[in-house]
Amino acid sequence: MDRTEYIPLGKGAELEQMPYRRLQKRLQRARIVLMHDLDDGRKKLMPFSALSPGAREVWRKAEISVALQGTGQDLQKRSGMEECSQPIDRLQPALQFAPPSPSDAARDAAVAAIPHRHRGYVDRWMFETSENVNGTWKLDVGKILNGRLISTHRDYVRARAGLLDVAVSTYDGKLKMARQILADPAIPKANKWTAIAESLVPKPRPGRSGHSYFADPSEEVAWQFPALRGFFLNQAQLSIKAAHRMLLDLIEKKQRAWGLGHLYPRPTLAQCRTALAKIPLPERILGREGEEEYRNKCSPYIKRRPPEHSGDFCVTDQKVFDILCRDSAWRLGRIWMVNFLDVASWRRLGGAYGPAVSGDMVMEAAAHMLSGGCVPGHAHMDLGREFIGARFNGGVFRISGERLYAEAVGLWRRLGVEPVKAIGGNPQSKIIERWHDCIREFEQGFKTYTGRNTKERPPGLALLENQAKEFKEGKAPPPPIPTIEQVIALFEWWCADQWNARHRGRGRYLQGMTPNEAWNVKRPAAGFRTLTESELEYYTADRRFLKIGRGGQVNLSIYGQTIEYVAPELFLHQGEEAEVLVSRRALDQVTVIYPVVGGTDSCIARLKEELAWGSESRAEVKVRLRCINSVKGILKRSLRTIDAAEGVLAEAPFLPTRALLDTMVAQQIVNPRQLFATSAPAPPPLGHPETSSTEFVAERLGLRKRQLTSEEVAEKAWEAMEESS
Repeated sequence: MDRTEYIPLGKGAELEQMPYRRLQKRLQRARIVLMHDLDDGRKKLMPFSALSPGAREVWRKAEISVALQGTGQDLQKRSGMEECSQPIDRLQPALQFAPPSPSDAARDAAVAAIPHRHRGYVDRWMFETSENVNGTWKLDVGKILNGRLISTHRDYVRARAGLLDVAVSTYDGKLKMARQILADPAIPKANKWTAIAESLVPKPRPGRSGHSYFADPSEEVAWQFPALRGFFLNQAQLSIKAAHRMLLDLIEKKQRAWGLGHLYPRPTLAQCRTALAKIPLPERILGREGEEEYRNKCSPYIKRRPPEHSGDFCVTDQKVFDILCRDSAWRLGRIWMVNFLDVASWRRLGGAYGPAVSGDMVMEAAAHMLSGGCVPGHAHMDLGREFIGARFNGGVFRISGERLYAEAVGLWRRLGVEPVKAIGGNPQSKIIERWHDCIREFEQGFKTYTGRNTKERPPGLALLENQAKEFKEGKAPPPPIPTIEQVIALFEWWCADQWNARHRGRGRYLQGMTPNEAWNVKRPAAGFRTLTESELEYYTADRRFLKIGRGGQVNLSIYGQTIEYVAPELFLHQGEEAEVLVSRRALDQVTVIYPVVGGTDSCIARLKEELAWGSESRAEVKVRLRCINSVKGILKRSLRTIDAAEGVLAEAPFLPTRALLDTMVAQQIVNPRQLFATSAPAPPPLGHPETSSTEFVAERLGLRKRQLTSEEVAEKAWEAMEESS
């Protein structure tokens, strides 16, 4: 038996006489890691040493029976006769074990008379009792059991108590009770084991008698639990205490109708609570919350079991940091993040940060996950438009009925990843929501922790905000408010060092391991699928279908601004539609896939020389384009204000003519070539990459002492135009 190291978990549940899931949870609480069967990956193996002594005895008896039957069959085949002429005990070889003794048979007969729900518990302690009272424990003398060298009977008792995870006093109490029954002369010898088995049956504990109260089949009690269940499983969502009170009122009405000739028993609140706790969760949600909540929380398509292998199922979602931070201009606020989490190991695979969630931010987080982890088999995502857009799930983009660009498939389909959308109104179906609760420990370590709502907002946070406002006015020292870069750097360190490397979960997902350990233990046999840098760049690029313009150029529109690319290979394909791959990192060049005879070809289209901006990143370029659009919006609003005031202040001599104002706007501010021309260097990026239009205009006008409102910026721009006129 010692040669058998692992047995199937289903066989172990059969030996322990308990459901499969209950045994699995018991092993997980004991921090016992289950192995996967190499022949069938769907099956799990458990250590043989994790079985209870009674289950080991049953396994040993089964092996004895199989060995004896196999020996008899072999002898019959060898002799060629249906029956052997010699006794079987003379022909069979000497076995290293002996058949069950008469005392073992008596013990088994006593256990067989016990009710089925208590049989496993009683059989376990019957085995322990027989091993101690008949001297069988002496076979373990000199051996190491549960990390303890067995020299005396006391060592054996302590080792066995440790294996059963019970106190030594509990073990001694069971042995004392068995010895008293064996020494009692009033009990016949043939009935001693039966008496021991009956004494081991668990007795109802005070306050837990609800297990047997409603099981009474008498007419006085049989109707009470259906009535209690009807009061509790109601969409009025009454509490257990209210349901118990309504049941007592109903019993009182029946009692008055019957009279004193018959008395009805009355259950206690603890008995009702024990009985109602047995109602399954799906039935409880369906009865108390309705069909819609049942579909959202308990429908069979919600996968609640941990995946078999790491990297098979990842989940992503967005979250705003509950931390007040600042940028270089001392503007206060909170930042957003998008994270990817492996479901099987709870390992954080990657993420991205920004002032607001966008498709680019989700793509950056996906690229981080793919570069540092693996290509998952499934991706469980949120229902936000940033997650389910065409860039990830494919589709067609249209503006005013005109097709802007189309994708037959998105990122996940190109990689062979199966997208799984979240269930609306049921955030509990995503495991990452539980991980977001774990992040709260990191957020509470900052003095600028904002809390998740107004009730949790710390009272001292307003003082820091006022101090920051006074600091910008030069009236107070700078407050201890972390920068955006500091919060991001500390969170990355916390994820890598504190969570992935040190956190140990006791549930069925981690089973006492850290996320990094679970990631490696649950690694699939074929290994993880990874991407090279060039493959990652190709799969995460934006895809747009554009027409090749005159001179072999393609025009890319971002935030209303047109960026032109040219390639000599495209000169002969003017007017044809081509697929343009826009890198998520830089905009200095794009890849164009154009049709040719017999298939397609590709080339690199580079930015025109008059628009070249060197090695600036795509994020910086997009910020500048957004600033240009913001300035345009400010000036358009100013022009609308002037038009509205012309009727009232027509006689005002200080208002310039409309033609002069239009000329200044066209030449001085809204000409995008002045920002990206090679003759004049472009202004450096201001503060955080996501700079607002107000700061950009303030830099243009030389006003960066403090943050200006949109009205103040428009007024300064108006004064500048007035001076130039």
